[in-house]
Amino acid sequence: MIHNDVLSQLQLLIKTSAPPLLEVSQQQLALPQLTPGQRVPAHVMANLPNGRFQVLIADKALDMNLPKNTQPGDTLELIFVSGKPRLTFILASDLANVATTSAAGKPQVSLSETARFLGGLLEKAAQPESAQAKAVSIAQTAPLLSGAPGKTLHFAQVLHGALTKSGLFYESHQAQWVAGQRPLTDLLHEPQGRLSPAAAHIAAQNVKPAEMQQTSALVQNQGDALSAKPLAATQLAHPETVPIVRQQLDALDTRQVLWQGQVWPGQTMDWQIEERSAREQEGGEVEQAEWQTSLHLVLPQLGEINARLILHPQGIRIQLGAAEFATVELMSKQKTALQQGMETSGLRLAEIKIGAP
Repeated sequence: MIHNDVLSQLQLLIKTSAPPLLEVSQQQLALPQLTPGQRVPAHVMANLPNGRFQVLIADKALDMNLPKNTQPGDTLELIFVSGKPRLTFILASDLANVATTSAAGKPQVSLSETARFLGGLLEKAAQPESAQAKAVSIAQTAPLLSGAPGKTLHFAQVLHGALTKSGLFYESHQAQWVAGQRPLTDLLHEPQGRLSPAAAHIAAQNVKPAEMQQTSALVQNQGDALSAKPLAATQLAHPETVPIVRQQLDALDTRQVLWQGQVWPGQTMDWQIEERSAREQEGGEVEQAEWQTSLHLVLPQLGEINARLILHPQGIRIQLGAAEFATVELMSKQKTALQQGMETSGLRLAEIKIGAP
């Protein structure tokens, strides 16, 4: 899942390169309603026996971890980061450059580029929804297929590969490889993998990808290649992967990914995947989180078509739209066949809507 993969990377970056996280105890029941990026005053009320602090935020008394030098009566400015898996904040002062001087004349110290970028994400999250960044765009230059697909399953597998090999999920794929759940060839087909010393090492030996297997000898070769060309002490990643890392962080921020390109020669397609988090509606009811994916194509005979599939806890909802009236009629006639096909596949269908785009 996009959100989970990128969130783990963001948390790692925060812990290694940016300010410490200030988290609220899981046992809290009364929680304030906050927006990511929102600045809030925190009034320290008391020390707690467990080394944490009782803090008043938005009229709610919360159990939090704070810097050790914090004293009851202090007022801190915090920035809200996330509400899941628990309320998480950072000190607002940690996002600003900090100038420190001493008798020895030490130079100015500032936060890393990673911390400044995270600060920018928080500021962007605090903006109105209309001003939020658009979906992360993945552009495909070469057609995915040589011609129109004959089998739906094959087309679905090709689309799956186009997204999973984009580099957005590279770190989670590395973890799967270490656990023996994914072959090394998969990693070397992704942008980060193609830049790795292991790929260069294998290419130098003229090893064909089809002949590669995840054996102990190959893993040892990768280890030798990595140790032969170590990264500089200040170089956390290959410079060419920086744009992908920014895409990963932006995907976490917007929870949207847009794939654009040719699916076969002359046929373009826009494919968007989006996570909608749970939201509280009027009356106190909570709208559950859901995933949705949508396609937009202009086909030679059917014309403009939009298809949206929503994964909801109650079942799958499908919305089909077409600009041509004849196409709408054709899709309506095939509605029963679509329902039967999905039920045969074990998918619970909650709704199908067919109409204009």
